[in-house]
Order: sequence, then structure tokens, then C-alpha cells
Amino acid sequence: MPNTKIDLEILVDFLKIHFPDRVHAQAKYVSEIIDELSKEGINNIEDLEDLLINYPLNEYVPKLENEIGIRLSDVGVILSLLAARKIDEINRIIDSWRPLPMKPETMRDLSPFVNIGSGIASYLMKSGNRVKILATNERELLDISYDELGNRIGMGLPYLRRLAGRLESFRDILSLEAKAEA
Repeated sequence: MPNTKIDLEILVDFLKIHFPDRVHAQAKYVSEIIDELSKEGINNIEDLEDLLINYPLNEYVPKLENEIGIRLSDVGVILSLLAARKIDEINRIIDSWRPLPMKPETMRDLSPFVNIGSGIASYLMKSGNRVKILATNERELLDISYDELGNRIGMGLPYLRRLAGRLESFRDILSLEAKAEA
């Protein structure tokens, strides 16, 4: 069976079939999600169906909807599932670094992976045996998990892409710091 390339008409039909009880987004928003899907390597309907299988709505969407207090549209659901997938990807990368060096116990990356201005920035941070995020607007450490991070940032795929892009540099910094402590 050939792969069905995602285009506007096909995606609109897909969303209506798979999310009949959700508000259906306007065509311009559906068009924008095609770009987001492409950035995440989902270019055909079969890949999109795999996303729905691997990230069941009942596991991911209710948490986010409860947190934000609204019911997501069909496009919002897809964006949330893409965020969950990206968070899992980030955690797989971090888990591949295990075990983390014992020293230093705590270390903050000097360069934020996101810096919005007005002092709102996000840094990677080693805290014990975990890699977390120091979100300066929250003034606390956030676990890189869907339950914590996913609910806080909602559908922030650009944020997650920047986070993923900073991981390799942070791993190198961690290694250098561990060698300096030894």
C-alpha cells in the first residue's frame, strides 16, 4: 500500500474522520500544522496514524486540557501529541547519557536554549542524577517529562526543538565539568 502524502485536503478529511467530536480548525491552521508535521518527519497519513497509535489521546490530551481549562481543537490535539513525542525523544537522548557523572552535583548550563527577553529564559541543568530545566519565569526546576513540561508549555514545539538542539552541547559541558571535578 503506497504512502499517502499529506496535503490540505487529505489532512482536513483525516481530522474530520479521526476527531468527529472536536472543533475542526480553519483551513489556514490545518495548513500550518502540515508544516509542523513535516518538521517532525511526518509527511504521510500512515506516519500520522502511527502517531495516534503510539500516543493515545486518552493518555496525553486530558492532562493538557485539564491544565489549560479548554477542549482542544483537532489541530490542537495533533500539536499536543507532537509535543509528547518530542519530549519522549529528548528523554531518550538524555537516558542514553546514563549514568550521569556524580560530580558536580548541580550544574546549570551557561547558555539558555530559550531567551525570550525580560529575564525569561530556560536553561538545562544537572540536578543529581537528572537533567532538568530551570525556567527562570517559574523559578524552579522542571522535569523533562510530558506530565510536567508538556502541561506547562502546552503546544510549544519550537521550544522543544530548541531544547533538543541544545542537548549535545550540554552533554559536552557536563563531560568537561566532570573531568574538571575529578
